[in-house]
Amino acid sequence: MRIRSRYVWLIAGWTLSVAVLMVAVPLLVGARLPEPIAVEWTSTGSPESSSSLRDFLVGKLVWWLVVAAVWSALVLRGVLRARATALAAAVMAVFGWVMLGTVVLTTIANLDAPDFRDATELSGEGWLLLGALPVAWAGWRVGGRETVGAAE
Repeated sequence: MRIRSRYVWLIAGWTLSVAVLMVAVPLLVGARLPEPIAVEWTSTGSPESSSSLRDFLVGKLVWWLVVAAVWSALVLRGVLRARATALAAAVMAVFGWVMLGTVVLTTIANLDAPDFRDATELSGEGWLLLGALPVAWAGWRVGGRETVGAAE
């Protein structure tokens, strides 16, 4: 299998998996979320602004799909030369991890709140970013297997 066709399958699967989970997690607990939900917090930890769940998810999905399209175009057009698939896979792994983590943490903070102003403090961002390190490494390793089919 050629490198680029392998990359297309890899990135398409990852993009679809993250997108489905970004939508599925909040919708599974949608009955326990306020409308609108808190989406930004002040430095003291109190909710600052809100958005409807639909708008929040659409915004996150658009960001996710734009990043996936840009990095895929960079790889498939040959703009990135050395270790292109490894770099792109690492970036996509981290960005997908952070986007999905943001949606999950926001959902957890809003669970069982009667109003968005009653949402709990957003916590876990440090663990989310710390978890990005092994995710980046895994993306680099999976995307860097360029020797498979390199002669094709």
